[in-house]
Amino acid sequence: MLFPLKSGHVLRFLYLSLTAATLVIQTFAEGSKLPLQGKVLDPARAPIAGATVKAILDGRSSGPSSVTDQAGEFSLSLEPGVYAVTVVAEGFEENALTVDLTTNGIAPLTLMLQIASLRNTITVVGTDYQTPAINSATKTLTSLRDIPQSISVVTREQINDQLLSSIGDVVRYTPGITAHQGENNRDQIVIRGVSSSADFFLNGVRDDVQYYRDLYNVDRVEILRGPNAMIFGRGGGGGVINRVTKQPAFAPFREITLQGGSFNNKRVAVDLNQPFNSRTAFRLDGIPRVISARLRNALNST
Repeated sequence: MLFPLKSGHVLRFLYLSLTAATLVIQTFAEGSKLPLQGKVLDPARAPIAGATVKAILDGRSSGPSSVTDQAGEFSLSLEPGVYAVTVVAEGFEENALTVDLTTNGIAPLTLMLQIASLRNTITVVGTDYQTPAINSATKTLTSLRDIPQSISVVTREQINDQLLSSIGDVVRYTPGITAHQGENNRDQIVIRGVSSSADFFLNGVRDDVQYYRDLYNVDRVEILRGPNAMIFGRGGGGGVINRVTKQPAFAPFREITLQGGSFNNKRVAVDLNQPFNSRTAFRLDGIPRVISARLRNALNST
């Protein structure tokens, strides 16, 4: 006997049939995959949690991945084939291996990650105190390596960094030269065993007055060791100390330096620079009771 089917029953029958077919296909597909399991450890054989394990089938550009749990374990369900397995974890070097996943599967893997080497970049910036050439020794701008004397140049950068304020402070950091007491009223130095209080120069001009020389208006100090009469026309056999004063610059700036210390040490210095135009600039340096002013023109300096 035949029974008539309503349209609703037909639709329901088709839906159930499609669902059953989908389940059969999924079951067959799952049945064709093989498990890849393992554990990720560090050099001390402690589990690494949060490591990413990726498996890429040969001939493909991407593949499934898994993240290790607190026990360092992972599990992947893969099709049979040859896979490139990579393991990545923060602070460890990447590990890669090839796995041939046959129809019978393979035993659980134990993957060891080495601690990553330090790759931090450290940049060291040093202050360059070097002066390649001077003109005081030869009266012309000459490279230091071409001057037949032993020369030390203490630049303004070094003076500021070491907080040098006198000739005595400078020579303490210069080989072959020492400072004497000078009877507490003048600079006196000993260059290579030769004592002198008169071998001082300012911009190449004799400055043998008996007093303490401050460095408030000095750009650099040039110390020449060896007989100096052949260059400067006079002097002892030890050498000379030449001070080069600051020159006006074509950029405005204002600087006030305050210094204090033990034994009633007090010092105030002012350095002012003002350009008037692209060719003329004025610079004023001073400490209590002493003021030094200079006017500079692009074609001539005073």
